[in-house]
Amino acid sequence: MLILLADMLLVSTEQCKSGIFHVNPDKLDTKLNGYKIRTFENISPRGCFDKCIRRPRCHSYNYNRHLLRCELNYQPTSQYNFLNEVGFIYVEVDHYRGDPMYDTCLENPCKPGKICEETKDGSLFCVKDQEEIPEEGLLDFCNMTHGGWTVIQRRTDGSENFRRTWVEYENGFGDLQNEFWLGNKCLNLLTSSGSYKLRVELVTIYYHIYYAEYSTFSVGDVASRYTLTVNGYGGNAGNQMAYNNGFPFTTYDRDYDSNSGNCAVSYGAWWHQSCTYSGLNNDDSNNLFWYPNYYTKSYMKIQRTT
Repeated sequence: MLILLADMLLVSTEQCKSGIFHVNPDKLDTKLNGYKIRTFENISPRGCFDKCIRRPRCHSYNYNRHLLRCELNYQPTSQYNFLNEVGFIYVEVDHYRGDPMYDTCLENPCKPGKICEETKDGSLFCVKDQEEIPEEGLLDFCNMTHGGWTVIQRRTDGSENFRRTWVEYENGFGDLQNEFWLGNKCLNLLTSSGSYKLRVELVTIYYHIYYAEYSTFSVGDVASRYTLTVNGYGGNAGNQMAYNNGFPFTTYDRDYDSNSGNCAVSYGAWWHQSCTYSGLNNDDSNNLFWYPNYYTKSYMKIQRTT
């Protein structure tokens, strides 16, 4: 039995802009259990196939055509554990690799640990792969305290790309020993488990240090689009996050601000109103914005208070 996917479902290479894209499922009403890399929701069959074949570690995927759910799997090291589940198909992708009809990143220039993603005009760019952390371990992963504080963002030397998608800001990215964003999912889990305060530390090019501390800090869940709650300012940097209080998170590919344009394009991903007086996730690490000044280093950390 063949699943037929028409060109309109994100067929991106010149080789397959005509004709029909065919995938022959290895198993029907079946899914591989226990080897999941990550899950995507509300995604087309072709989109799920592309997500897998663009990741060298992805051996197969489970796709539910009713729920539009895509589960990527790595290759089992021992016995395969299949579950009978109506609506799922199981597809192995290795035998499609190297075929320009299917392998949309056949000439992928990305470095190991990165994957290629596609823009609307068909061009490709590289991003770091974000693998899924099991829910039962996610809170422990998020709660990486140092002296009672959990660092949630760090900018120091411009080594990390902060122009990231909604999903990347949701899951977190970067090097925890250097530049990173902990992830909106983590911020919600942590701040919904108790009361937290926020401290932002900023360093100028002349090594002058400023700070802003907020006695209340929380981030809502995904249904709220990770809406920010912040108040109780103290410090010498200025109360610039007050303007962001009560607003959802915006990235360049998810525009939830109140501006007619997308504030994240100019100021980086943040809890934009229209747009912001603070922005520490912009593209240029030498111009981290906290009105009226620009900084070269930033540290955001939270501490539980109750």
